[in-house]
Amino acid sequence: MNDIEMLNCILQNAEMGCQGIAGVRRRIKHKAVDSVLCTQLARYGKIYSAANSMLKSRGVEARRISPVAKTLTGLAAQRDLRRGNTMGVNKMVRHLRNYDRANPNITLLAKKMIDTEEEHIRELRAFI
Repeated sequence: MNDIEMLNCILQNAEMGCQGIAGVRRRIKHKAVDSVLCTQLARYGKIYSAANSMLKSRGVEARRISPVAKTLTGLAAQRDLRRGNTMGVNKMVRHLRNYDRANPNITLLAKKMIDTEEEHIRELRAFI
């Protein structure tokens, strides 16, 4: 896996996280949960922006997730947001294993994505 593929993977993971949270927030009435979700949304936004900037600096357009995947993510998030985080961690770990790690900044961003997903899982456990 090269730099561009890894950056697209990070960007899409962050986009899926945003999509999942947006789907859940529409139904949440509990202010503490909504506050946590807003914080998580901001974290995903920062990672998304960083990956997008790195892609643009390479003259590459980001590969966004498909509308069908967005819809399915929203539906799945309504059932279990933690499962989405777990899937995100697993996907990122697999891709990081396959990444050639040519760019240490991209490796750090991928690790930050994994750490963020794991932190989100810990935060959500408090509400179960």
